[in-house]
Amino acid sequence: MSMKLLTNLYIAILLLLCSINLNGQIASEKTKVLILGTPHLNQIPNFQPKMLDNLVIKLDSLKFDAVCIENMPGELLYDIESREDSAYTYIVEHIAGLRFALADSMQVNLGIGFVESEKNAKDLLKKETLADADRVQLIEYLIASTDIYSATLQYKLIKEKSTFDGSNISQYTMAVIEKYGDDLNEISSLALRLASNQNLQKLEYIDNLQDESFLYKHFPNFTEDFTDNQELFKDIGNSPVFLKFNELITSGITDEDLLDVYLFMNSEEYMIQDYEAQHVIWLNSNFESGTDRARYSLWEMRNIQITANILKTCAFYPGKNVIVIIGASHKSFIEKYLKQVPDIELLELK
Repeated sequence: MSMKLLTNLYIAILLLLCSINLNGQIASEKTKVLILGTPHLNQIPNFQPKMLDNLVIKLDSLKFDAVCIENMPGELLYDIESREDSAYTYIVEHIAGLRFALADSMQVNLGIGFVESEKNAKDLLKKETLADADRVQLIEYLIASTDIYSATLQYKLIKEKSTFDGSNISQYTMAVIEKYGDDLNEISSLALRLASNQNLQKLEYIDNLQDESFLYKHFPNFTEDFTDNQELFKDIGNSPVFLKFNELITSGITDEDLLDVYLFMNSEEYMIQDYEAQHVIWLNSNFESGTDRARYSLWEMRNIQITANILKTCAFYPGKNVIVIIGASHKSFIEKYLKQVPDIELLELK
């Protein structure tokens, strides 16, 4: 064999080895994402946070680097507010109303706006260790940037409450923060708890609730169409998937342990049956106006937008572990999209 052929063969082998090594490296460094489908815990009678103890033990073993919640990012809320469109009044006044009120007041006290508040919070979060005084200042910036849940997380980490003396955080704001921390929902009872256990300093917001506002703005006949066709939807609650869910909720409340509820809601069985029960129906209801198809399309739109926000979060945590705590009906849609992303590995709750 000639020297030229040997050289070319040697180079080809080196390139192949590099390719194998590179592919292995990429595979091992994928960002791992767990989409944790959850019931809305504030709708469960007699729910208590201790009912999540076994679930939390299981999740803590996965060592998450970011916890994402079903709540809208501040920058999106300000974008919606700036449109001055009455179609989005519910989002601006009800979903974001308290966050805006606290943020506006804090921005006035600090003499800065949303963008600078967010930047200052990010700069403080870069510090390796945070003293109580740093956390008080961080809470101010987080509130000013509408990040009430991260502010709540930081509030729980402050050892000496007298550190708040002389700060811009009023007694009213502290009362609001304490209420957010004690709410019986999946953010306060699960997301904040996980973040605290994992020594995380903030939560990530990934929701986008514009679908219904868009629906009622551009398809005003939907409500009438839905009312006229209620007979088609009356048996959804009696679907086997929801009957089993209700049985598990009942036994879980009695046993003070909701782990089996979460295992079921995150199973392939639940995702398939939930989709068939309450989503496919919009494609088969055949409203003459087509607003049922619009409703389905906008639900897909919302989940695509949520997925985009998840990927935006993953951009800051490459190769890390990310958990997304979100209503279980979103799970199958989000996973469908994330499976197409080569840098994402989906985790399962087992």
